[in-house]
Amino acid sequence: MQETNLYTITIPPMKKTLQAFSHILDKAAAHSESKKLSWMDFESALLVDKIIFDQFNFTRQVQIASDNAKGIAARLAEIEIPVFEDNETTIVQLKERLEKTIAFLETIKPEQVIGKEAVKVTLSYFPGKHMTGFDYVTQYAMPNFYFHITTAYDILRKNGVNIGKGDYTGTLPFRDEEKA
Repeated sequence: MQETNLYTITIPPMKKTLQAFSHILDKAAAHSESKKLSWMDFESALLVDKIIFDQFNFTRQVQIASDNAKGIAARLAEIEIPVFEDNETTIVQLKERLEKTIAFLETIKPEQVIGKEAVKVTLSYFPGKHMTGFDYVTQYAMPNFYFHITTAYDILRKNGVNIGKGDYTGTLPFRDEEKA
Protein backbone atom coordinates (compact mmCIF):
# COMPACT_ATOMS: atom_id res chain seq x y z
CA MET A 1 0.00 0.00 0.00
CA GLN A 2 1.30 3.44 -0.92
CA GLU A 3 1.75 6.07 1.78
CA THR A 4 -0.20 9.31 1.42
CA ASN A 5 1.94 12.44 1.66
CA LEU A 6 2.47 15.74 -0.17
CA TYR A 7 4.51 13.97 -2.86
CA THR A 8 1.96 11.25 -3.62
CA ILE A 9 -0.94 13.72 -3.77
CA THR A 10 0.84 16.15 -6.07
CA ILE A 11 3.62 14.91 -8.36
CA PRO A 12 2.23 11.55 -9.58
CA PRO A 13 -1.34 12.84 -10.13
CA MET A 14 -0.09 15.92 -12.01
CA LYS A 15 2.18 13.78 -14.21
CA LYS A 16 -0.70 11.42 -14.97
CA THR A 17 -3.07 14.29 -15.75
CA LEU A 18 -0.56 16.04 -18.02
CA GLN A 19 0.17 12.76 -19.84
CA ALA A 20 -3.57 12.20 -20.35
CA PHE A 21 -3.95 15.77 -21.58
CA SER A 22 -1.10 15.27 -24.02
CA HIS A 23 -3.12 12.42 -25.56
CA ILE A 24 -6.15 14.72 -25.63
CA LEU A 25 -4.05 17.20 -27.58
CA ASP A 26 -3.39 14.45 -30.15
CA LYS A 27 -7.14 14.14 -30.63
CA ALA A 28 -7.47 17.93 -30.85
CA ALA A 29 -4.80 18.02 -33.58
CA ALA A 30 -6.56 15.29 -35.56
CA HIS A 31 -9.90 17.06 -35.17
CA SER A 32 -8.37 20.36 -36.28
CA GLU A 33 -6.86 18.72 -39.34
CA SER A 34 -10.24 17.22 -40.27
CA LYS A 35 -11.89 20.66 -40.05
CA LYS A 36 -9.24 22.53 -42.03
CA LEU A 37 -10.58 24.56 -44.93
CA SER A 38 -8.71 26.30 -47.73
CA TRP A 39 -9.68 29.66 -46.27
CA MET A 40 -9.60 28.84 -42.53
CA ASP A 41 -7.23 27.06 -40.16
CA PHE A 42 -9.37 25.43 -37.47
CA GLU A 43 -6.36 24.85 -35.19
CA SER A 44 -5.62 28.57 -34.97
CA ALA A 45 -9.24 29.29 -34.12
CA LEU A 46 -9.28 26.51 -31.52
CA LEU A 47 -6.15 27.79 -29.76
CA VAL A 48 -7.68 31.22 -29.14
CA ASP A 49 -11.19 30.01 -28.30
CA LYS A 50 -12.74 30.56 -24.87
CA ILE A 51 -15.80 29.28 -23.08
CA ILE A 52 -16.85 32.83 -22.22
CA PHE A 53 -15.36 36.27 -22.82
CA ASP A 54 -13.86 36.78 -19.36
CA GLN A 55 -11.85 33.56 -19.26
CA PHE A 56 -8.44 32.83 -20.74
CA ASN A 57 -8.27 31.15 -24.12
CA PHE A 58 -7.37 27.50 -24.71
CA THR A 59 -3.63 28.12 -25.15
CA ARG A 60 -3.43 30.13 -21.94
CA GLN A 61 -5.38 27.48 -20.00
CA VAL A 62 -2.78 24.86 -20.98
CA GLN A 63 0.10 27.23 -20.18
CA ILE A 64 -1.34 27.98 -16.73
CA ALA A 65 -1.86 24.28 -15.98
CA SER A 66 1.80 23.72 -16.90
CA ASP A 67 2.87 26.67 -14.75
CA ASN A 68 0.79 25.35 -11.84
CA ALA A 69 2.41 21.92 -12.03
CA LYS A 70 5.93 23.40 -12.16
CA GLY A 71 5.12 25.85 -9.39
CA ILE A 72 3.60 23.29 -7.05
CA ALA A 73 6.57 20.94 -7.41
CA ALA A 74 9.22 23.66 -7.12
CA ARG A 75 7.60 25.51 -4.20
CA LEU A 76 7.26 22.33 -2.19
CA ALA A 77 10.80 21.20 -3.05
CA GLU A 78 11.99 24.76 -2.29
CA ILE A 79 13.82 25.09 -5.61
CA GLU A 80 13.68 27.55 -8.48
CA ILE A 81 10.60 27.30 -10.69
CA PRO A 82 11.60 26.65 -14.32
CA VAL A 83 10.53 29.44 -16.64
CA PHE A 84 8.91 28.55 -19.95
CA GLU A 85 8.14 31.25 -22.47
CA ASP A 86 4.43 31.60 -23.14
CA ASN A 87 4.88 31.59 -26.91
CA GLU A 88 3.10 28.44 -28.07
CA THR A 89 1.10 28.93 -31.26
CA THR A 90 0.36 25.31 -32.21
CA ILE A 91 -0.97 22.16 -30.60
CA VAL A 92 2.42 20.53 -31.21
CA GLN A 93 4.11 23.30 -29.23
CA LEU A 94 1.60 22.88 -26.39
CA LYS A 95 2.39 19.14 -26.33
CA GLU A 96 6.10 19.98 -26.15
CA ARG A 97 5.41 22.27 -23.20
CA LEU A 98 3.57 19.49 -21.40
CA GLU A 99 6.46 17.11 -22.12
CA LYS A 100 8.92 19.63 -20.62
CA THR A 101 6.66 20.02 -17.60
CA ILE A 102 6.44 16.26 -17.11
CA ALA A 103 10.22 15.98 -17.49
CA PHE A 104 10.65 18.60 -14.75
CA LEU A 105 8.20 16.78 -12.46
CA GLU A 106 10.22 13.60 -12.97
CA THR A 107 13.28 15.34 -11.50
CA ILE A 108 11.47 15.91 -8.19
CA LYS A 109 12.28 13.18 -5.69
CA PRO A 110 9.83 12.20 -2.93
CA GLU A 111 12.28 13.26 -0.22
CA GLN A 112 12.26 16.81 -1.63
CA VAL A 113 8.51 17.12 -0.95
CA ILE A 114 7.61 14.70 1.83
CA GLY A 115 7.29 16.50 5.16
CA LYS A 116 6.89 19.99 3.66
CA GLU A 117 3.38 20.51 5.08
CA ALA A 118 4.56 23.49 7.16
CA VAL A 119 6.80 25.12 4.52
CA LYS A 120 5.91 28.78 3.98
CA VAL A 121 4.55 29.32 0.45
CA THR A 122 4.24 32.83 -0.94
CA LEU A 123 2.75 33.84 -4.27
CA SER A 124 3.56 37.12 -5.99
CA TYR A 125 -0.10 37.77 -6.79
CA PHE A 126 -1.04 37.58 -3.07
CA PRO A 127 1.45 40.13 -1.70
CA GLY A 128 2.13 40.12 2.02
CA LYS A 129 0.44 36.77 2.54
CA HIS A 130 1.56 33.15 2.74
CA MET A 131 0.15 29.65 3.20
CA THR A 132 1.56 26.48 4.64
CA GLY A 133 2.59 23.83 2.15
CA PHE A 134 -0.39 21.71 3.16
CA ASP A 135 -2.91 24.55 2.79
CA TYR A 136 -1.30 25.65 -0.49
CA VAL A 137 -1.63 22.16 -1.99
CA THR A 138 -5.07 21.24 -0.68
CA GLN A 139 -6.86 24.60 -0.73
CA TYR A 140 -5.37 26.35 -3.75
CA ALA A 141 -2.73 24.71 -5.93
CA MET A 142 -4.26 21.36 -6.86
CA PRO A 143 -7.79 22.75 -7.31
CA ASN A 144 -6.32 25.51 -9.50
CA PHE A 145 -4.32 22.99 -11.57
CA TYR A 146 -7.43 20.89 -12.22
CA PHE A 147 -9.53 23.99 -12.92
CA HIS A 148 -7.30 24.99 -15.84
CA ILE A 149 -7.02 21.43 -17.20
CA THR A 150 -10.81 21.06 -17.02
CA THR A 151 -11.41 24.42 -18.67
CA ALA A 152 -9.05 23.51 -21.54
CA TYR A 153 -10.84 20.15 -21.85
CA ASP A 154 -14.22 21.93 -21.94
CA ILE A 155 -13.08 24.27 -24.73
CA LEU A 156 -12.11 21.23 -26.80
CA ARG A 157 -15.44 19.51 -26.11
CA LYS A 158 -17.29 22.71 -27.03
CA ASN A 159 -15.50 22.64 -30.37
CA GLY A 160 -16.49 19.07 -31.16
CA VAL A 161 -13.27 17.23 -30.29
CA ASN A 162 -14.28 13.62 -29.66
CA ILE A 163 -13.05 13.20 -26.08
CA GLY A 164 -14.69 11.89 -22.95
CA LYS A 165 -14.12 11.22 -19.29
CA GLY A 166 -11.84 8.26 -20.05
CA ASP A 167 -9.53 10.57 -21.99
CA TYR A 168 -9.45 12.97 -19.04
CA THR A 169 -8.82 10.37 -16.34
CA GLY A 170 -6.38 8.28 -18.37
CA THR A 171 -5.51 4.74 -17.41
CA LEU A 172 -6.84 3.67 -14.05
CA PRO A 173 -4.88 1.45 -11.63
CA PHE A 174 -7.33 -1.45 -11.55
CA ARG A 175 -6.27 -4.67 -9.82
CA ASP A 176 -7.79 -8.09 -10.23
CA GLU A 177 -9.98 -9.07 -7.34
CA GLU A 178 -8.49 -11.82 -5.27
CA LYS A 179 -10.23 -15.12 -5.62
CA ALA A 180 -11.35 -16.78 -2.40
